[in-house]
Amino acid sequence: MIIDTTNLPDGTAIEADIVIIGGGMAGITLARQWAEKAKTIALLESGGREMEDDAQDLYAGTGTLAVDGSPDTDIDEYLTTSRARFYGGSGNWWGGKSVPLDPADFAKRPWIKNSGWPMSRADLQPYYDRACDMLEISRFDKDYAAPQHDGRPPLDINGSRRVTSLPRDYTRVTGRTNTDHFENFIYGFTDAANISVYLHANVVDFNMNTARTALNSLGVVGTDGRRFAARGTTYILACGGIENARLLLAANDRNNARFGSRSGALGRYFQGHTTIDKERSAKEHGTLLHFSNPPGSLSLYADRAPGAPHAVLGTTLEGQSHYRSGAFTVTLGLDEERGETDEQALRTTASRIDQAALTADNDQGCWCYFMTENLPNPQSRVTLTEAVDTHGVPRVNLRWEYGAADIDNLERSVDAFARELGSSGAGRVSYPIERGEIAGAMGPSRHHMGTTRMHADPAVGVVDTDLKCHDANNLYVTGSSVFPTSGIANPTLTILALTLRLSDHLQEKLGA
Repeated sequence: MIIDTTNLPDGTAIEADIVIIGGGMAGITLARQWAEKAKTIALLESGGREMEDDAQDLYAGTGTLAVDGSPDTDIDEYLTTSRARFYGGSGNWWGGKSVPLDPADFAKRPWIKNSGWPMSRADLQPYYDRACDMLEISRFDKDYAAPQHDGRPPLDINGSRRVTSLPRDYTRVTGRTNTDHFENFIYGFTDAANISVYLHANVVDFNMNTARTALNSLGVVGTDGRRFAARGTTYILACGGIENARLLLAANDRNNARFGSRSGALGRYFQGHTTIDKERSAKEHGTLLHFSNPPGSLSLYADRAPGAPHAVLGTTLEGQSHYRSGAFTVTLGLDEERGETDEQALRTTASRIDQAALTADNDQGCWCYFMTENLPNPQSRVTLTEAVDTHGVPRVNLRWEYGAADIDNLERSVDAFARELGSSGAGRVSYPIERGEIAGAMGPSRHHMGTTRMHADPAVGVVDTDLKCHDANNLYVTGSSVFPTSGIANPTLTILALTLRLSDHLQEKLGA
């Protein structure tokens, strides 16, 4: 059932076996796995059914985008515009792009400091498959070395050893589609007898036991100031890549908790995604790909309709190793749609490419944007400020860094891609962006990762491989905040896969 705390008496006790903090894609996915099972579930959502200004303001804080070689950029508004604080979370705004991380993203890459996951793509593959089934999209092959679709052949770039076609898909399970898929996803399980979804339930306190080894309860505040206590045996924090860190940092500050104390990693290693491109003008070139006699159609790279095959060009682990670079992708696009975030990712260029009469020396050009991995950097971080929100929780400061290593990686990746494209005879790259212009060419996406990073060693990470907090025996964290590295892929599918894996772990540990 769905309960609005505005209808509850002050002091009401919220009790369940499992308490989930956050009603976004991760929290809802977890709750769905427990519907009609023996354990009781309480899901606490800060907002209501629709977006509300007061709830959204709880995200407000200060932010800076620091790009090496450029003046710092104020991104205060990014903290509220990149997140959705109402039931369904950022799934209400998500464009539906679904893709797993590449095998390379999980690998320990000696040339990238702090890289490597405590699991492989193969380990997570069964959960990726289940997440795809849940989103009603095709499963992704674990290799996907040479995607084949009728009438949509992939480009062969030096045998696709270093640069290959990487798959993408678009689900209808998003608030951006005019279908019932998203409504069914977020509400279809709420009638289960063991499920209670609480709206306008703001978690403000993590109350620890005397030994500070586990949680006893949560302090919860309604929008009108009424206070409640939420108690369970197991707690799961699922509030997103910034808010997860904020709540744990606040618990350390206000309740003498020890989250991340051994590693010092809590709030650090923030990573995000940005698109990078430059618009063509009468006087200047823009980011552009010239293809030499493409194979009949490039619609594999341009069509992003739900259910249609789609791919981007990107570097393989062999390519990254050879060029000592991180993950890198190139997405094709149209003039009027280029330069925006992946939520408005570029549509088809097939009409302007396929309708042209190609000759042996007639290259075809299409706009593109680049994305490169934001490398894990402990100085890129979320901290608390002295300002507090209406419930007394300290507001955040985000310092998002693209340091010299990131910019070197970008320029090395573009050069590598151009070399591979040119040497294969497939085409050429136009990248007229000077180092000092990169900050102005960036379009930040709504992806926040790394602030509660996963590592088996409590001296390195905040959560272990099962997503249990190293510093609380009954607290788990899920979402992109646990990602050790960011890759390039939209993080949602990986968030869901990790959450399904967590659910299986908890069902084995607690019994379903």
